[in-house]
Amino acid sequence: MSCVRLFIDELHSLEWVGIFLARVAVGLLFFLSGRGKLFVPERRKQMRQTLIEAHVPFPEFNAAFVSAVEFICGLLLILGALTPLACALLAFVMLMAITTTAIRNIKATCPLGWVSEFLYFPEVLLLVILLWLFFSGPGWFSVDRLILSHAYL
Repeated sequence: MSCVRLFIDELHSLEWVGIFLARVAVGLLFFLSGRGKLFVPERRKQMRQTLIEAHVPFPEFNAAFVSAVEFICGLLLILGALTPLACALLAFVMLMAITTTAIRNIKATCPLGWVSEFLYFPEVLLLVILLWLFFSGPGWFSVDRLILSHAYL
């Protein structure tokens, strides 16, 4: 039994690896998405059109704003810098995407089917990961940890 406990303790000591991989993967996804929407005219036009169809006010401004948030906060997540702020802003973007566009695509007729389709959206998974990172912190390998460790010396 002690071997199992030792193994579990060893896994917990490597928790930072999972946090690092999740943080970098999600950060990279947002960084690249925001970059495309900011600097590729076709993607910027597509984003604006999506917002128009979703009846979001000020679609031109919001397209640029959301794209900038994805780009900047994605980079912050990759670095593990200002992680709670980056996660909060990106979580808000995901909540807006879910409420303005994703939910409208659910075609289920029963509650269980609705929940199944809802949980299948990538926006929901990203929101869950962002909330996890918000509460868990950026992990051992991050700018936040480097700054905080020097602040207490």
